Amino acid sequence: MALLFSAHFSGQESYLFSNDLYSGINAAGISPTHIFLNPNPWEVNLIAEDIFVQNDYGYVSSQSILGLPGSTIKTASIPNNITGANTPNVFDYYNKDFTTYHFSSDLYGPSFSIRTTIKEKKYAFGLFSRLRTQSSTINADNYLRFDNQQILEPESYVMQPLKMSFMNWAEFGFNFATKIFPYADQQWIIGGNIKYENGLDAIVISEKSLELRRTTETDSSGVGRKIISAHDFDIDASYATNYNFSTKRYEPQRAGTGFGIDFGLTMIDQDENSDEYDTKFSLNILDVGYVHFTGENHNFTGTAIQLTDNPAFENKKFDDPQKILQTLSNEVYGDPQQSFRGSGFKIGLPTSVHMNFSKNVGTNKFIHANWIQRVPVFENSLRRSNIFHISYTVQKPVIGYGVSSSLYEYRDVQFGAYFRVGPLILGSENLLPMLFSQRKLHSADFYFALKLYPFWDNEMKRHRRQKCHCD
Repeated sequence: MALLFSAHFSGQESYLFSNDLYSGINAAGISPTHIFLNPNPWEVNLIAEDIFVQNDYGYVSSQSILGLPGSTIKTASIPNNITGANTPNVFDYYNKDFTTYHFSSDLYGPSFSIRTTIKEKKYAFGLFSRLRTQSSTINADNYLRFDNQQILEPESYVMQPLKMSFMNWAEFGFNFATKIFPYADQQWIIGGNIKYENGLDAIVISEKSLELRRTTETDSSGVGRKIISAHDFDIDASYATNYNFSTKRYEPQRAGTGFGIDFGLTMIDQDENSDEYDTKFSLNILDVGYVHFTGENHNFTGTAIQLTDNPAFENKKFDDPQKILQTLSNEVYGDPQQSFRGSGFKIGLPTSVHMNFSKNVGTNKFIHANWIQRVPVFENSLRRSNIFHISYTVQKPVIGYGVSSSLYEYRDVQFGAYFRVGPLILGSENLLPMLFSQRKLHSADFYFALKLYPFWDNEMKRHRRQKCHCD
């Protein structure tokens, strides 16, 4: 259940709203040049939040996101004939050979952007603050599928290598954009973000080799019991956290530091004084950088360790990751401290390439295509979800709205919509699970923002400000 709806901890901005000309600084994280296209010379984001979760490990049967708070969810039980296939409100399992999940929470704090002219050249600048939480696992070997189906595990099972990363961090960025190639037929805009990263919490687990074996032991009364043990394993585990497990309080402070950059290049066909463009093509390279944490690194390398019916693990309360790692170290090495390998580790930002094409199809009406492909750079990089996204939007100064369809990981079809009225924006890239009961509820996405436009501007005002060259 926790895998689906708790903070499981890649980014997932609102691609639909980011195409809106009035999204401003809220789109800087996915398209650094976008603030240059904002018809308003100033805009302020007060708060914005986007939460995204998707997995193919577990699901809740016959339920919607809005219906969850008032529901009692049971866990599937094959002996009692309670499964997601025959009972609503049951947490059940897909039981695939390999599973993938993504999670992201992206909270924009106070942020703003401004367009100005310096020595007859137009620029756009912005400052933004974000609290980001991301995690993912790609094609993890699902050994638990045997127990979930109450199928006897193989006597020997060699796990495929696994990499899982989680990071919670604060980001402070400077955004800029300006025109280049002033005499070209099209407008060319270059932009970027320079970002300071303040790491708060992180986990990295890397399983390089692991064999799980099932044996049967018989006690003195002749009763057999199943034993699962790990063999020939090599596993690295690193963590840093601001949660105080003694006081059970979260005490924010710097656990890591780093830097990141985004780069964007946009070509548009647009009259200089018009709010709307005819066509737009944008290429963006996002989240190149990493955060260096000070925490704990552990390595567990050994030939055999018993996992089930082990007194060291049975009926023990492990509410502190340090206790878990020390207990494992004692089992593997006979010393609770021997697994410790140092205090420094890095996690790469969720690097990706984003391409966007937009076309004006009528007054205030546009169609868009977005493609995001993850390209992890560092060994412990977070992994953003791959997305192909198409949308139709209507963008007016006070009201905007649109609908979209997307392919998550190029296989799962999702439908979204957004609505902007004045300072309020509401939307979802995966709307159906929010509102309607799903046979297998396994994903969610929700976006909202509250913005201010202190100095409203439009095409007519800019025309009136132009100098008259009358004779």
